[in-house]
Amino acid sequence: MIRPWPLLASEQVFETRLFSVMADRARSPRTGGERTFHLIRMVDWLLVAPITDAGKLVMVRQYRHGSRMAGLELPGGLHDGAGERPVEGIIRELAEETGYGNPDSEPLFLGELRPQPALLTNRVRIYLAKDVRPMAEPDPDPGEDIEVLLLSPDEIPSRIATGEINNAMTVAALSLAQLGGHLDTCRTRRVSEKENW
Repeated sequence: MIRPWPLLASEQVFETRLFSVMADRARSPRTGGERTFHLIRMVDWLLVAPITDAGKLVMVRQYRHGSRMAGLELPGGLHDGAGERPVEGIIRELAEETGYGNPDSEPLFLGELRPQPALLTNRVRIYLAKDVRPMAEPDPDPGEDIEVLLLSPDEIPSRIATGEINNAMTVAALSLAQLGGHLDTCRTRRVSEKENW
């Protein structure tokens, strides 16, 4: 059975506004050997799959400095938890990045993932927001360039296959939404609406 490695020491070796780098010394319970691991400690992330009442996914095209390119993603952001519940943070992020919301319904929690547990200490909480609609103009942070797009869930697999959607957390969130039957529900509703014409 695999057991946790006892932590012997932890030292912060670098800090920025968004994250810090830690040097953790730990001992293997299997071999007794010690090893230093460098970890990136940052606040948790929030991500939302917003779906309009017409069954469209609200997504954003956003420039990312790490990849030096714009990518197609789900709305989301950082959550430090300071006096704000995660669901409140996701409502805020959705409004800021897209201008969409639904004051009559709280987003549904889909799950929690570890983005990269070998290096990152944080987690991402993923939500689904149903029947969202435009509520205001987007108000992104000064460091964000964002374009809002409405996509049919049917388009998602091909956009992932071509690499247009290549943000791993977005792909994981969309997978959780589909596994929960939420994207299939959108597709079924659209087909039913077409049949009623």
